[in-house]
Amino acid sequence: MKKILPIIFILLILASCSNDDNSPNPTIGTWKLVKTRNHVFATPDDPNKETITDYSDKNIFYTFDAKYNLTISMDGKIEQHQYEYKLDYLSGGPTVGESKIPIVNIDGSKWTYGISDKGEMILGKSYTDGSDLYFVRQ
Repeated sequence: MKKILPIIFILLILASCSNDDNSPNPTIGTWKLVKTRNHVFATPDDPNKETITDYSDKNIFYTFDAKYNLTISMDGKIEQHQYEYKLDYLSGGPTVGESKIPIVNIDGSKWTYGISDKGEMILGKSYTDGSDLYFVRQ
């Protein structure tokens, strides 16, 4: 009996561990920016507004590598950034009713991550009245 209790204890500890932070990184690769969507929230006097800007004719590319380097190239100019893809709370910590969602953190700025029904990657800031960026994989 004395030998079984430590084994049960170890099994319980291992069973409680989760690996949801080790999720695969779907951002890796080169993505072309095709459009942005800005959504301004309504006030009683002003209805919701949405502005879409088309970038499909521009050569703006975001390259995410496996070492968490992001290279943005546009019109011959190159910018280097650090990024992290992870499942996290949008608020930064667990709150009542909140669950972890895919987040891309670029130089400390939190973007939501998603894939549209057209297969476009969406990096979003609309939760703070910011832009949502739409990309197609190259």
